[in-house]
Amino acid sequence: MSNSLATTLQFSIGTQARTVTVPQGADIAAIRAALDLPPARGVLAFNGGTARLSDDLSARLGQVVQDGVARVAAEEQLTLVTGATDAGVFTLLGQGLARWGRTAPCIGVTVASLVTLPGAPTEQDRATLEPHHSHFVLVEGRDWGDETATMYALVASLGERVPSVLVFASGGKILRNEVVANVRQHRPIIAIAGSGRFADELAAVVRGERPPEADDVAEIVRDGQITLFDLYQPPEALADLVRQKLKML
Repeated sequence: MSNSLATTLQFSIGTQARTVTVPQGADIAAIRAALDLPPARGVLAFNGGTARLSDDLSARLGQVVQDGVARVAAEEQLTLVTGATDAGVFTLLGQGLARWGRTAPCIGVTVASLVTLPGAPTEQDRATLEPHHSHFVLVEGRDWGDETATMYALVASLGERVPSVLVFASGGKILRNEVVANVRQHRPIIAIAGSGRFADELAAVVRGERPPEADDVAEIVRDGQITLFDLYQPPEALADLVRQKLKML
């Protein structure tokens, strides 16, 4: 893979994103070179559910993601790695990026066949890309989750010489697999408790309120560096928690 294989996507809001399409198992060093990524100061992986959120949850979680995740990424010049699509928690992050700006790359990793590129005809059952990202890695595959191995190989590569952390909210089975990947890479994990679905399931197990119902959840709780962040704490507290995990306080 060479830099010449990277393309530039143009979004209707006037933003651009450098983009590569790669097979599963592609060489991560080649992906980084094609994207022309600068060295990271710190890496913040952000993942979670893409399902439609209730108005109340969207409003509260939006504050936490925008003024916690997006703001700390901008203020600390953190390289962001996300699930790329303009849905669920990633839409909220994009709103935060629009508000606070980007001081380092924001890289979305998703499945090439399941997204519609800007300017292309909309296809049923395909997602759109979140337009405030600076880079995208589109992984060849057929199903959501086919991008996970590439995503976390990239996170591991970017974080070889700098600290990294995962923040996640809500989510389902695919997120569970992503959290397992973070556990196996020995990365600190912040779960936003109160955001619903898997985040709340995991929070209940971590608090001892219920036993793990699957081996992967048991592995996460047993081996993971899990910190729960309550959705109703101030967003600034999440920003400080990210800094703490990245050893920036």
